[in-house]
Amino acid sequence: MKKIVIAVMLIIFASVPLVAHAASSRVTTDDVVGVWVNHRDKDIHQQITFTKDHHWRESQHGHKDIYKGTWKITGKRQITLAPYDEVIRFSNNNQKMTVINYDHVLTRNPR
Repeated sequence: MKKIVIAVMLIIFASVPLVAHAASSRVTTDDVVGVWVNHRDKDIHQQITFTKDHHWRESQHGHKDIYKGTWKITGKRQITLAPYDEVIRFSNNNQKMTVINYDHVLTRNPR
């Protein structure tokens, strides 16, 4: 009887897709790092660069590094920028980020 229970359990676990959690998993440093561009409000020419050492810098209107600071993962699909406490949420596929306070939508520049 014990062998039957173990066999049934193995079949159940084997039938569960291993990638089912990928779309809902927590955002990682690799998801954040890169150059992100505001394509919704093109007139401000906004570009934010996130680095692996958890620093960020923003350029607008042709002026480089007008804002800068550090970033950290603060939620499952969210980061926060210091020193401004700006909240950014990621889309489910990590291809877009939304700057909540300003409703800016950023997409990653190809690497």
